Amino acid sequence: ADQASIQDVGCRLGEENSPLPCTDSLAKMGVPGDAGLEFFIFGHPVTMSPSPEIHSVGFSENGSPHRYDRFDAENAEVVVEKLRSASCGGGSVTIPHKETLLPKMDSLSEAARVIGAVNTITKGDDGKLHGDNTDWLGIKNQLEARMAAIGKGQQQQSGLVCLLCGSGGTARAAAFALREMGAARVLIFNRTASRAEALAKEFGFEAISDLGKLTSIDKLDIVVDTLPGSTAFELPDSSVLQRCTPVVFEAAYIPRRTTFVEQALAAGCEVVEGIEMLFEQGCAQCELWTRKPAPRAKIASNLLKNLFTEGSSHPAHGKMQPYDMPPASLIAEAKGIGKRGLLEDKAAVMEEPVRSSRRVG
Repeated sequence: ADQASIQDVGCRLGEENSPLPCTDSLAKMGVPGDAGLEFFIFGHPVTMSPSPEIHSVGFSENGSPHRYDRFDAENAEVVVEKLRSASCGGGSVTIPHKETLLPKMDSLSEAARVIGAVNTITKGDDGKLHGDNTDWLGIKNQLEARMAAIGKGQQQQSGLVCLLCGSGGTARAAAFALREMGAARVLIFNRTASRAEALAKEFGFEAISDLGKLTSIDKLDIVVDTLPGSTAFELPDSSVLQRCTPVVFEAAYIPRRTTFVEQALAAGCEVVEGIEMLFEQGCAQCELWTRKPAPRAKIASNLLKNLFTEGSSHPAHGKMQPYDMPPASLIAEAKGIGKRGLLEDKAAVMEEPVRSSRRVG
């Protein structure tokens, strides 16, 4: 999202990032009253989530009196009870609730309805819960910016060939994002083949049950991995990464360097990290909740300070090595040059003050 004046954030997001018709439903949600409310990251586990470092800055910089914290709950009903409480204004949603909370919403954005998962909840003045999804924006915006930065933007016009790993709520958002990017072919892999087949059928893509077949593919532009970092997922044969050098998108950020990220970096691929997706979708949430442009530079600076500074007490700090190689996009955002900086002088952004996460294999 750019820094233009926003009259109706819901409509503006619809116009810029989706072909769906603009409505005023989000504008009517508003910010419930002048008193500060509590917003949370809802999920299990969320003890390491950096979301508070995003939204505490977003609220304070945009003049909102609200507070943001973690709410760890495995039971969806406990989350709904908290959301319905008078002190709560909404929140972010992560595993395992992105799909289970969707039927609990009183209304849904078109993106959330099509994706079938929510990651953003806003409570209106009337107490009704509105579910939205900004994960797809976090995926689409970061992928497009990175591809343009490395000179692969033209591939989007020639028909992208993509591999999507996973079938949960984040995978559904990724499928939606890839479709909005105009992908010509998307192969979906999941450890449970039937789930991959169902998702592929729903979005008009293809399921692939044997990743070994990728050795015969002659074009691969993007690989999106939405499997949990704890699965230690990697491709059985990395030759397709070395041969096609796709842009790799890793949704997980705990740990930051997943097994698949290490495999992709060793193959010389450009990697969009999970923390970069978290930043991007969080900025979209900030705009929905405050009805103002997200203070992207301040948010990026706070993430860099808490996650990559030696001696930080943040619970996720220990999972963010190497500390001297934070994501290049966050460095650019903190400098106030954002995606434009990556496009105009990517090398300079990488080298000063720290190097990027890309490594030559």
